[in-house]
Amino acid sequence: MDDNDKWSRAALRIFGETLRPEEIGSVLGLMATSTHLKGELISPKHKAVRRESSWHLQSPLSDDSNMVDHLKWLLDSLAPRLDAIRELSEKYRIDLFCGFSSENGQGGFTLDSVTLARLAALGVPLTLDLYPPGPMEIDHNTSLEIQ
Repeated sequence: MDDNDKWSRAALRIFGETLRPEEIGSVLGLMATSTHLKGELISPKHKAVRRESSWHLQSPLSDDSNMVDHLKWLLDSLAPRLDAIRELSEKYRIDLFCGFSSENGQGGFTLDSVTLARLAALGVPLTLDLYPPGPMEIDHNTSLEIQ
């Protein structure tokens, strides 16, 4: 990356000890970008196992897309499913996860009032995770799943 390079990603994440990924997909009528089961190894490098199962829907936009565009894609996908999301939030932990990094350490995004209102209507927390500049290996084939 040069000094102006940055990346951003966003995903809806649903977590729970008793969560069954196929149930979430069925309730939402959406296919997950990735799922994980409680007890699975986090990665071959780690001996730690997942404490809970999860279901992720990641924006398919490129990492160089603006964070607001990622969020709008997710909101467009989720808007017809607000009742289902509210129902699921009674059983599981749900958030909209945003990951952002800038090589020069500066950057951000602005949420317009319409997008803010849509986020509020979704009724789930917004998590913003800022990654520092410098070398960092990111597996772009997996959903954001920082825990």
